[in-house]
Amino acid sequence: MIDKNDLSTMDYDLILVIGKDASLVPILKEADELKINPDKVILDRTICVPGFSIERYKKLRNSKLSIFALSCWGGLIYHQFGLPFLTPAINMFFGGNTLKFLSDPFSYFDKELKFLKFGFEKNLKCNYPIFTLDDLELHMNHYGDVGIEGARKKWTERCQRINRYNTLVMAFTEKKDFLEKFDKISHAKKVCFVNFETDLDSGFYIEPEIVRGRPFYQPVNQTSLGFMNYDLWDLLIYGKKTPIKIF
Repeated sequence: MIDKNDLSTMDYDLILVIGKDASLVPILKEADELKINPDKVILDRTICVPGFSIERYKKLRNSKLSIFALSCWGGLIYHQFGLPFLTPAINMFFGGNTLKFLSDPFSYFDKELKFLKFGFEKNLKCNYPIFTLDDLELHMNHYGDVGIEGARKKWTERCQRINRYNTLVMAFTEKKDFLEKFDKISHAKKVCFVNFETDLDSGFYIEPEIVRGRPFYQPVNQTSLGFMNYDLWDLLIYGKKTPIKIF
């Protein structure tokens, strides 16, 4: 056993944090207090993402990426890589004019969040708040335990953390016309998961053997673990559509 206070005077390559639900954010805060190099602290699940390297991990974490995703995909990415939540689009999904939102997400964040009604999350077996934001519906399906005001507070707090200089917009569709419109969005980093082959740069094809007859959002969410034929690191760091290869 090693006392954590001794780490600041020891030589090591990495400090590996083990645990299914471990969060890196509070651990990094403690590491800073102990004067431990944060670049050497990493979650065990992060090194399991295909294509991992220490340099890539450092580049991604230091990039302060804000993800605007139409599903829980963004939250899953932040969880998998141990990144701070630099977006309000966490643990929820959108309805309404989503293409307009992804085209210009910043125009929405100063609009008023209005409570609409409660929905029911069948997996968690609880009611959750649904809000409107201009022409959008925000389904806060993982906020049933905090209620209307708790969900509103989280949204407002996370809007203030957005890094406007490094953003990625994410969508998924089974319709070719949606992808064609999405591909024209003037955004540096954009990804749209689809269940059909495409040559468009923003279209990321999920093969039938991965979908296996399931609702499409399920295999889409699994890509946050690196389960796809593209390099997830290149997608997040550069917005590139790179065929996967193991380093």
